Formats: sequence, structure tokens, C-alpha cells
Amino acid sequence: MSSLKSTLLILFICFGVSQEIQYQDIPLSGLITNPKQEISGLDWYQDQLVLLPENLGGFLYMIPKEQLIQSLENKTPIEPKQPSLFSPDYSKFINGFEGLEAIAFHGNDVYITLEAKDDKTMRGYLAWGTIDPISKEVTIPENNLLELETPLQVTNMTYESLLIQQNKIILFYEVQGLNLQQSVWQYQVSLDDFSVSKIEFPHLEYRITDVSRLDENKKFWGINYLWPGDKKKLNPAPDPITLIFAEGDSHKNSDAVERLIEFEFNEDKIQLSGREPIQIELDEKASRNWEGLVRLDDRGFLVATDKYPKMILGFIPFK
Repeated sequence: MSSLKSTLLILFICFGVSQEIQYQDIPLSGLITNPKQEISGLDWYQDQLVLLPENLGGFLYMIPKEQLIQSLENKTPIEPKQPSLFSPDYSKFINGFEGLEAIAFHGNDVYITLEAKDDKTMRGYLAWGTIDPISKEVTIPENNLLELETPLQVTNMTYESLLIQQNKIILFYEVQGLNLQQSVWQYQVSLDDFSVSKIEFPHLEYRITDVSRLDENKKFWGINYLWPGDKKKLNPAPDPITLIFAEGDSHKNSDAVERLIEFEFNEDKIQLSGREPIQIELDEKASRNWEGLVRLDDRGFLVATDKYPKMILGFIPFK
């Protein structure tokens, strides 16, 4: 038996059949339940969960952490606050502007990615501003805008995630499959002078739609998602993760993929940590487009969909 087959056999014996986890719904009320809000990213500001709507409506959504924890215990619906977002009307000077994609806070500074489709060309941007710690109003000046060319051209794919590491912010391009890119990297932008460099990243099939913050061990998690309708344009190679960690029951019977994967920093690159993914039990009727992810202390994760199949805010406990 070859050494590779022996290694895989040992791994299958060690891990067996992976268990899937069903998310716990956090009921919401108010405007946020309208699918047209299209939540596209999550992050924490102080003790407030910030939910970013894709469409420019002049506001963000915020929910206090204490209220989220209470709702997990008593299932009380939450109506998020709507602090103002003062930003330019990007549709007036970015051709094909489509919306906001990701959000990250660093102290009282805020960073947001934007997506545009100019004719047939996908364009990604980083915008930045500040948040008032009292009113929670966010202001983004018109001149605070940096365009970053995408590594390749895939329809509707730009920068879906942001991560702050030391004095740099990393923008994660959505797709980095083996059949799409020979070598994979992500942009990192200096928070001091906004100079741009690159950091090595592993090949990974399907999409990365959001990432959590770094923990004390320089590790973080990402949403790894596949809507079956994207298979043709993503042209995925055989998934190396399922060669190591067995698929859960619902994943075995579906082309959809909904899971969380852990990454880590190793010197000057990002790599997979080797930890078993957290597989979300699939819905037989509809694939859920998870677009937001944050850690909820040591309890687990909060995840959010955009509008497919509806607006969902959910909790996923650690295994």
C-alpha cells in the first residue's frame, strides 16, 4: 500500500464519520428581515454585533452581545438598532457599483469592501472611515477609496472578507481553487500608509464568504460555501479536505457545501490549521448563502445569510 493511501486510511480511522451541527436560529424582527437588506458581513464593535447590509441604505444594523446571549436562552426576537452610515453614493462615480461586501473594525476605524461590475469586468475596492463611539454613527469620506485588481475574473467574485493582523488589513478574494489559480495569495494593505503587498494563501475549493477575527494563537475561521449552481463557473477540483475528514450525512447526499474551516498564520503566510472543519447540517430544500461570521467568545460562532433562502442569524456551537 502506498504511503499516501496508508496516511489517508489512518486519518479515516482516526476521524471516522464527521458529525454535522445544526445551527440555532436567533429570531429577528423589523426591517432586517426584509430580504432586500442582503446582509453581507459581520464584525464586532466593542460589545455590539454589526451587520452590514449590501445595499446603501444609509445605516448599519447593531445588536448588543448581551441581547444575543439572552435570545439564545429564551428565543426572544431581536429588533436591531440602525445607526447611521454616512458614505458617498458610490453608484455616481463607480461604474457598475453593486454593493458592500465586508466590514471590519480596528479601534474606532472602520473598513468596508465594495464590489462593482464594469461591463464584464469585476472590480473590488477598499473604503475606510471612522465610527463615533457614542452615537455609533459611521462616516466614510469620498476620497477614502482604494481599488484593488482582482487576481482573476469570475462573475460576481471580488473581496468578501476582511481580517486585521497587526498593522495590516487582509482582503480575501472569494475563490482560490486549484483549477482557477496556479498560485494563491491575498492582498494586505498597510493601515499606516495604505501601501499594498501580498500574503501567501492555500488552494481551497469553493468560496470563502467571511472570516472571523484572529485569536490569541494567530488562528481564525472562514465560511467555506458552495451553492451547487456555481459549480460550472468555479470548476472545483477534488476537495482535499474531504479526503482527510469524512463528510457528514447531509453533505454526502448533496452538491452543496456549508462549513467552517480554521486557518492559521505561519511566519509570512496563511495556511490551513489542520483542524477538523465544522460542517453545518444542510437543508434538503434550499442552500443557505452564509455571508457573515464572527466568534461569540468561547461559545461558538454567529453566522448570517444574505437573502437566500431568507435572512438568517444563527448560532453554531463549538464541537
